[in-house]
Amino acid sequence: MSTEAASGEPAAPAAPPSRYSLGTFPNMFRSMFVIGLFVLALVAIVPRISQVQRPAVDAAGKASQVAAQTTWPVQLPKGLGEGWVPTVATYAPGTEKVPTFTTVWTTPSGADIALKQAVNATQGWVDRSVNDGEAAGTVTVSGRTFEKFVAGDKGQLAYVAKGQGAKGLTLVASGTAPEDELKAFVAALAPVAPAPGVSPAPSTTTG
Repeated sequence: MSTEAASGEPAAPAAPPSRYSLGTFPNMFRSMFVIGLFVLALVAIVPRISQVQRPAVDAAGKASQVAAQTTWPVQLPKGLGEGWVPTVATYAPGTEKVPTFTTVWTTPSGADIALKQAVNATQGWVDRSVNDGEAAGTVTVSGRTFEKFVAGDKGQLAYVAKGQGAKGLTLVASGTAPEDELKAFVAALAPVAPAPGVSPAPSTTTG
């Protein structure tokens, strides 16, 4: 005897099948499509950072200290204007252990220019400082002549002013910046006043 007949009540109708169970893949596809549109909208409205901005350093203060400690005629660009940011300022042994004062600057175009300065610079030091670039003649900027080196495979350009004599200061300005920015950079170079109250360190060089 059926349950309906035994109880005297009609059996409850069976629940209709879920529309999701009947169309699992189409519904999942529609959901993924909506999520994809949402993600694309977020990407479009959220600002993207093209490069990591390094904080500025006190290149002028470090240069004054190095000038006092070494008695070198240290130079630094002055009056460059907006968009030029010093991000590195160090004094340490460089290539072939040549003591080197290095500053790195971010340019208005977003490129970098490194300025290296050393007394008793070796040829190996110069070669490494210009990234093994090839000599490309000379260039005169604000009455000062620089040797020009091009490392085409690395997209780098360098200007070199070699020091005169054993105590002469050699400067190398190099980087990925356009040449007009490199020229503006070296044109702004000027001597730095040694920091007061800082005694020169004992010399470790000869000649």
